[in-house]
Amino acid sequence: MNRYLEQLIEDMDVVISSQNAVRSHLDILGESELCESEEGIICCERTEKLSKIIGFDRCYFPPHEKLTDDQLTVVYTQLLCVLDNFNFFLDFPNGLDVRSKYVMLLDIMDEETTYSNAKVTVLEFCDYDYDTCPFGAELCQCKAYEELAKC
Repeated sequence: MNRYLEQLIEDMDVVISSQNAVRSHLDILGESELCESEEGIICCERTEKLSKIIGFDRCYFPPHEKLTDDQLTVVYTQLLCVLDNFNFFLDFPNGLDVRSKYVMLLDIMDEETTYSNAKVTVLEFCDYDYDTCPFGAELCQCKAYEELAKC
């Protein structure tokens, strides 16, 4: 397993370097990627499966049960770097353990996601309904958001 994880980390490093080059090129030119929709309207977003966007299928990542805490932390941290370089931000509550984050992230790898080199895309894991919060009552931030919405 260690050799496989080393290779996976190396592959993620290659993707990070490649995406850094794309972002640096766009920054130097002062441009963001733009595309025209069928209606001729300029937009900067596209939709694709998250796994396709970052170039790593879900099956590349070992199930959490087969990873030690240290291995899981290394893989998850590297995957966060990949996602960051594609302008993704993961919206997890404070205090959620890394293993749960890893599992939840892998669960959305095949979902359609909007993305852009020009702006940050927030990946949410909760629909902000207290009764169905996937983080459980102890970590749920839904009530706090509900209270803020009343103001």
